[in-house]
Amino acid sequence: MKLKIDKGLVPIKLHFFFFFAALGPILPQINVFGRQLGVSPSVMGMVTAVLPLLWAAAKPLFGYVVDFWPAHRKLVFMLLITVMSGSYCCLWFLPMPDPETIDSKLESIHRLNDTVYLKQYNNNTILEKYNCHWNCSMVGDFDVYLSNTSYINTVYIDNEVYNSSCEILSMDFYDLKSGEIICAPKDGCDLMCYEHDRTERSLDNVTESVAIEKKHFYMTAAFWAFVVLMCVGTVAFNVANCIGDAVCFDVLGPDRGSKYGAQRAWGTAGYGMTALLGGWLIDSVSDGYKDFTPAFIIVIVATIVDLISCRALTLPSLSSPEDSGKALMEVLKIPKVMVFITFAVVAGTFDSFIIYYMFWFLEELAETTGHTAKIKLIEGVVVAAESFIGELLFFFFSGKILKRWGYGTTLTVSLFCYGVRMLLISLIRNPWHLVFIEGIMQGPTYALCYSTIVGYAAHVAPEGYSATVQGIVAGMDDGVGFAIGSLVGGQLYAWLGGRGSFRVLAAVAVLGSAIHAVLFYLVTKSDREAEKSTSQDPTPEAEKMLPDHSSAIYRATVVPLTNGSEEKVDR
Repeated sequence: MKLKIDKGLVPIKLHFFFFFAALGPILPQINVFGRQLGVSPSVMGMVTAVLPLLWAAAKPLFGYVVDFWPAHRKLVFMLLITVMSGSYCCLWFLPMPDPETIDSKLESIHRLNDTVYLKQYNNNTILEKYNCHWNCSMVGDFDVYLSNTSYINTVYIDNEVYNSSCEILSMDFYDLKSGEIICAPKDGCDLMCYEHDRTERSLDNVTESVAIEKKHFYMTAAFWAFVVLMCVGTVAFNVANCIGDAVCFDVLGPDRGSKYGAQRAWGTAGYGMTALLGGWLIDSVSDGYKDFTPAFIIVIVATIVDLISCRALTLPSLSSPEDSGKALMEVLKIPKVMVFITFAVVAGTFDSFIIYYMFWFLEELAETTGHTAKIKLIEGVVVAAESFIGELLFFFFSGKILKRWGYGTTLTVSLFCYGVRMLLISLIRNPWHLVFIEGIMQGPTYALCYSTIVGYAAHVAPEGYSATVQGIVAGMDDGVGFAIGSLVGGQLYAWLGGRGSFRVLAAVAVLGSAIHAVLFYLVTKSDREAEKSTSQDPTPEAEKMLPDHSSAIYRATVVPLTNGSEEKVDR
């Protein structure tokens, strides 16, 4: 049997492969890159909460520009890719903190008994003074004296704050025994401590060190450069990714839209390969702090090849819409569309938390289990497992799944799988366990959900509005949804820690799946009843309100359907 290759689809396959290959070694590491600089989880949550709001506005804006000036689609697309990679690569030049002179490196991680004695410190007791904070609380730092052990049952504090009891250490009062106060630490939390004298020495080097004591770090040029570059690069990536999806549907045409997943699977392959390669190389060249130089080199090479493949794209000629957005507004009023967009936001919330905080949780777990030396390799293997085991399969067969189940049922199943995935993540005790979980669960969650969202956007897009509708739907999913996941997730993580926050969101995902199933059934039933009542009229009123879209992608979902067609699309 002779293998047939559609040469017209080769450039879009190459684009997806190298576009995501440029992201593989750096995008999953952005948050932990910031963690290495000294950014706390709650601050990272606030930063990443702003990002999605920016691209939620940028996606439909750029989509509108591309739709109304279709002749310049390729140029805008390539400029966005260049800005994305350029911004990420500029992170290369940020100076990392010096582990010998600053306190951004954790000196020790202490686990406490279920109850601990609180005693007054006196000079006769030989103890080290530490500056500590809880890894699961937003409460600020405090000074304590500890013995040189990793498991603590007695904590000493200065005399002047002893009367504040357990509250000064953010612990609950438990008992008073023989004149000694007994406190109850937060369940499942670790005490993260720095040598106190090292903290003081770092203040003497404020003009020579970019990241110094934690309370001063957020006023440094390094922190704000990280924020700006992260914002520009991530916004450019999300907008380019959205326009790339619209370009892919344009290349495929209205008759081959179900083949989108097969093209997007090439992006998954590129992402997984470079994530694994980058993680291994980072660990190989690093001593102490992780050196991200190999990751940035991969980004540059992959971007150059991607831009060459984009130049080879042959895009069909499209005309600008002339109805001033009337058809688009009519589509956005359809109840099924509104329900779908709302739950796309919910799915984006879960994606956001997993993307931004799964590796954060993994690195904390590595610190307590002795896997820090190989953590970048482990993270690379996790991404590779997500890509090659989960995403490839589900992206490739997403068209067949959607044809069989329909968009509504597929989204319901995907939301339920998010709940299972996050619950399993919360149960891991060894960083390597995450490889198995992500390899299985990435497919029915992210890959299937993403294919459903972009496919539905193509389904409802009126003629001439493909990029605009992709921008609106994607902006709600990984724009508003990511903002909620970042902000709420960051605070939730600081409050409950990694395990607790993943478990809470797992319950929310299962509940969201049930609610979506009920709502989708109700709006579909309502549409069927409305269709039945107007079946005597050969031209439904809703269709009279819309212009004729003879070449629109999946025209059937733009207006109410007759007979059994709607049941086939929206099962």
